[in-house]
Amino acid sequence: MNVKLNIFFSLFLFCTIAAKAQTTEMVYLDALMKNTSQANSDYKLELTKVGGDVYNGTIYDFSGEVKAKGRYIRINKRLLEDGHFTYYYANGQIESEGEFDRGVKVGNWKRFEPSGKRKADRYYPVESANKIREAMELEKNDEEE
Repeated sequence: MNVKLNIFFSLFLFCTIAAKAQTTEMVYLDALMKNTSQANSDYKLELTKVGGDVYNGTIYDFSGEVKAKGRYIRINKRLLEDGHFTYYYANGQIESEGEFDRGVKVGNWKRFEPSGKRKADRYYPVESANKIREAMELEKNDEEE
């Protein structure tokens, strides 16, 4: 009985690790948070697939400090911020947090000083999101070019 339980547990652990390895992807970013090669990168974005084209992402600088955490969605081969995001100062304090809608900040964003003291919130009108997205061509299909 114990042998069967150990085999079952070992198999379960192996499958869990294998599944995680298959659903994690690394993207390298430059100082402007645009995709680049690893050699030219300032940051790395670790993506963990949640389901479909949705990912949880954590951006790290190369000292290993967390720069940002949030949800991404892949649309037309592009990764767009989509959902709650939190950005951090180098000292680990929250710099800002709020919502993205398909690559555009929307709603009320809370902002903080490096000490943790609240700054004035910034509001991004939801009504403007589609115009901004269109102007930035965020949902443009790369194959249309």
